[in-house]
Amino acid sequence: MSEETMKPPITVTHIISGDLWAGAEVQVYNLCQALSARMDVSVTAVVFNPGILHDKLVELGIPVTLAAETHTGPFSIAKAIATHCKMQGTDIVHTHGFKENVLGVLGKELARVPYSVRTVHGNPEHEFSFRKPHKWLTSRLDIWLGRLRQQAVIAVSTQLEHSLQSTFPGKVFKIYNFVNVEEIQQTWRSESHNTRNQGALLGIVGRLVPVKRVDLFIRIICSLNEGGYPCRGAIIGNGPLEESLKKLAQELGVSDRISFKGFVNPAMKEISKLDALIMPSDHEGLPMTLLEAATLGIPVVAHNVGGIPEVLAGWKQGGLVDEQTPSAYSEKILSILPRLTQAEDAAATPQLATSPPEFENKFSSRENAKKYVALYTNILSLHRGINLPTASS
Repeated sequence: MSEETMKPPITVTHIISGDLWAGAEVQVYNLCQALSARMDVSVTAVVFNPGILHDKLVELGIPVTLAAETHTGPFSIAKAIATHCKMQGTDIVHTHGFKENVLGVLGKELARVPYSVRTVHGNPEHEFSFRKPHKWLTSRLDIWLGRLRQQAVIAVSTQLEHSLQSTFPGKVFKIYNFVNVEEIQQTWRSESHNTRNQGALLGIVGRLVPVKRVDLFIRIICSLNEGGYPCRGAIIGNGPLEESLKKLAQELGVSDRISFKGFVNPAMKEISKLDALIMPSDHEGLPMTLLEAATLGIPVVAHNVGGIPEVLAGWKQGGLVDEQTPSAYSEKILSILPRLTQAEDAAATPQLATSPPEFENKFSSRENAKKYVALYTNILSLHRGINLPTASS
């Protein structure tokens, strides 16, 4: 046995809230799943809430501590993180989110874990100002801890990489969000596709919150139907805007053309039925639903923001929209989807779905897990203050 194979695995502890099952949580699970299949990394986790993420991490067979934030305060959570790290012999604490960054760094300091990294999964949904001093102070503390007590900041898209460089100079590394391409294709490609007997089925996935612009999606469905393109809309997700969005659909006269699916787990149950995924969010990081749809070759029409262009570039079934209006989206959708009438639906033969160019090389779990391990290894092999080699790709 060589010296290389005799090295003990790197123990990495992931810190995540887990109160939702959304993009960041899905990516953390994908990362833990990919790393747990390797021999050179030992994966553990501390989760702040019971729920889907906690249960799925436990199913992976990795050590998971539930530090329930609904029953305890921040310092108790930090102590729980420290206890977990001591028990597991953690080498690196990997944090995911503002609160997780702060408590994770505090916990690692209590446990005397020397190294920590964070992943930034997207742009902040809210601006921090003096009008909300508590949140402003938390954001300042988060930045300060990232600069002084963490060795790397991982950006999931080029846009995030560039925006973070000035805040964390010399510490930003790009590693794309990723999916298990083989698993998704094997599980969902054989699912029956929408027959379009009532028009094309367009969908949107995400929490029903302002930034996702579900209101714009409803107006897009209205615009297409009024323009003579029969289509239906599927809204996959729940959230505080649900009732107002249902009211909007009724006011526009398309409530019979739009179905509110609610929270669906896994979302692929509904995504696999779509003729196209629509993503009109005001801003995004690198959406997991985009990667999941693209894996199956489902056409995507999306706002030209964040990491979305990196996935759709050069793909005939992908369309980018700059203007956030129903007409702009309708025009792009019609340029990608066939303009079928109901009479033609039965005779229509779906084209063979293909993913975007270089998709597996950029966004597969196998390739990106290697990049995380390389980053972890480089961090452990260097003293603090020495610049790490670039991890961007």
